[in-house]
Amino acid sequence: MKKIFQLGALILLTASCTLPGRNEAASGVHLTVFTADTLPWSDTLFITGSTTQLGGWNGRGLPFERDVDNPLRWTLHFQSVDSAFSYKLTLGDWSHEAKLAEGMAFRDLGGWRTMDTTLYAQSFGMAERVNDGQVSGYLTVMDAPMDPEGIIPSRKMWVWTPYDLKQIDGTGPVDLLLMSDGQNCIDPATSTFGVDWAVDEAILALMEAGRIRPTIVVALQCATEGGDRRRLEYGPGELGEAFTDYLVHTVLAQALENPILSSESHVYFAGSSMGGVLAFRLLTEYPDVFDGALAFSPAVYVETGNGLVVDAIGPWRKNGRPAPSGYLYVDNGGVGLEAQLQPGIDLLLKELEQSNYPVDHLKWVRDKKAEHSEVAWRQRFPDALAWLAGKGDWVP
Repeated sequence: MKKIFQLGALILLTASCTLPGRNEAASGVHLTVFTADTLPWSDTLFITGSTTQLGGWNGRGLPFERDVDNPLRWTLHFQSVDSAFSYKLTLGDWSHEAKLAEGMAFRDLGGWRTMDTTLYAQSFGMAERVNDGQVSGYLTVMDAPMDPEGIIPSRKMWVWTPYDLKQIDGTGPVDLLLMSDGQNCIDPATSTFGVDWAVDEAILALMEAGRIRPTIVVALQCATEGGDRRRLEYGPGELGEAFTDYLVHTVLAQALENPILSSESHVYFAGSSMGGVLAFRLLTEYPDVFDGALAFSPAVYVETGNGLVVDAIGPWRKNGRPAPSGYLYVDNGGVGLEAQLQPGIDLLLKELEQSNYPVDHLKWVRDKKAEHSEVAWRQRFPDALAWLAGKGDWVP
């Protein structure tokens, strides 16, 4: 375990992507939808979404056109004003939302300026929450410790152990994984879209396979105040500095008081999107605290469709490009928002190379078919943690 100082909602990032064989400026958005049954001829299918052009989630954005020769087929073509957007399908209001066959049935979909895709609507009605997954091991939900500075509001915290602590004690070194967005990590019932990262099942399987040591998880809920609070806490800036100070000196310091952890324990951090930015910041701003970090789909530099620029690389440069003090895993997908994040990740990888960060300390993974979602992070998490744990000074 590294040396530590001793002390007693979600931003939407938009995306764009160029598809092979199309002219980006002229192609526009092409959507084809097939319904399971023929809808009454009085019905109209709509796309509604996050942008003004799509109605600002009013349930009735742009109308599709029905194919008269095939009434199950609906098409829509438009030039997107924004580089990307989130969207859903309805019959004109939220009491008739499309239940899609793709992915999580009622989840927001990610679109971009040159998108060309086909969707399948199984039915229409009020959205229903469907949880995908379960809780394995021992999970306790509690209030996070109070910030002594009074800047960071208290929130829920998920503490997970693979076995009862009495069973772990005396079996050897135990590692600690600190995570952001704790509501999405372990319990699908608390996750934003009903699907969790399955961190609990992944750790249990990796332990059984002898790929990692026993590991406990402390996962802190993201800001619940709305607006830009989550982005500001996870990113660089005054509030971001206050959050990392609270995370390290209060939350982590309290977790390390657990007698089951020792000087041989390793401390890791994992987060996605803006949480991936937080992972990079912690590894570069708090040397000798973390042994490694997992940055899934990190939004280290991205220009969004509404003019917002998220930049974690610029402040890092101004601070002299301090190399991460531990091992760093970075990954990304290739669909929708993931494509928008890729230029910033490419820049980060180039900057790390120029900072003489050891090659064997960095692992970069790209899954071009993956979207920006808990489903994708769930799939990549086991190998990512196994790689990070495998860098430690221990033999299973």
